[in-house]
Amino acid sequence: MFEILFPFTVFFLAYVAYDAYQAVLRAERNEPLFKPRLAVTPPAASATPATSSKAAAPAKEAPKPAATTRATAKPTAAASNTTTTSATAGESHLADTLRNPTTGELSSVPANYRFAKKWIKDALVSEKLLDRVYKPSELDDAASRKVREAIDKLRAIKKYQA
Repeated sequence: MFEILFPFTVFFLAYVAYDAYQAVLRAERNEPLFKPRLAVTPPAASATPATSSKAAAPAKEAPKPAATTRATAKPTAAASNTTTTSATAGESHLADTLRNPTTGELSSVPANYRFAKKWIKDALVSEKLLDRVYKPSELDDAASRKVREAIDKLRAIKKYQA
């Protein structure tokens, strides 16, 4: 019996760990913890197929998060050139990868200050974006917002862009 329950227990625990990790990532991005389910009407309940497709079309087109729209958005012929150039010029200077200017080490931009490498924390202090290196126990909401803004400013500095 144990041989049967063990694999199911392992898969269940792996799923719980994965779901908890995804919930933390969604909370850091200020996304809702639970995604709303799309309302699907049964085919018998709708009067005509044309009305059911019109009602379902807006539900399928969910708004994309800001991070993916920046990467995948391409200017269309209907879009004005001034708005597309100002949007791309404002976003193109933020680096996705940071480079340590002394050692040349490349590191991705940390999603959380706790997972930032030591040289990134020291760079935030040396560039006077933060007053000191914070301990994990000192990070509250205000400090986390301050650190996030400092990391975004560090991403904009040419010296640290990869």
